[in-house]
Amino acid sequence: MILAWLTESTCQNSNNLNLNQTELWGDMTLTESFADKWSIGGDFGLRSSLSNNNWWQFYIRPNINYELSPIYSFTFGLGTFSTFSRQAFNTWEFRIYQDANINWPKIGFFNFQHRVRIEQRFFNYTEGIPNSFSVRGRYLLGVKTDNFSLGGAKNWNGFMSLEPFIPLGKESGELRANNFRWDTAIGYQINQGLRIEVHYILQSSDLFSLSSLSVVDHLFRIRVFKSL
Repeated sequence: MILAWLTESTCQNSNNLNLNQTELWGDMTLTESFADKWSIGGDFGLRSSLSNNNWWQFYIRPNINYELSPIYSFTFGLGTFSTFSRQAFNTWEFRIYQDANINWPKIGFFNFQHRVRIEQRFFNYTEGIPNSFSVRGRYLLGVKTDNFSLGGAKNWNGFMSLEPFIPLGKESGELRANNFRWDTAIGYQINQGLRIEVHYILQSSDLFSLSSLSVVDHLFRIRVFKSL
């Protein structure tokens, strides 16, 4: 995802087969119901490297959601991701995505979640690099606990998920391809319309367009959910 920093790091470490980086993500997710079974919202945030200070990224993803039932729901969304680097090239991505969500089964204390996402991604680069396009699929398998207490009210919950990324069709010049993402989080419900989560995400990617290097990301994410 962070093409600018990775390109610079690859050039500086061309003899290495693996790269590691640490990132901090800050996200706000908004939701507002406007009709029976329909809601609008999305998320936006800022991402930056803790390994160095060479790049940062801003994104915004508005969406519209339809809840067929408490088990099945669907999302259609758009997204823009702008990555800025002081020492390498910058990139802008426009994205269209569609989600199918299943919340099932519930086994005792645990609630299982499934999400199938298809993304159409358009990339625009600086420094004379040709524009590119790719389509990928994502399947998230997650489990979320019921609320529990840590010495007070039952305002806490835990979450874990595994999400492989699946290229659909031939890649067209994209410098980075995600392989999988492992997410662990703990959440706190502040009130009925406000929740905060803290995540640790382990992500694996390939820089196949450069020299087929592997990248391991350690992502620390603070995410706020607000119902309007």
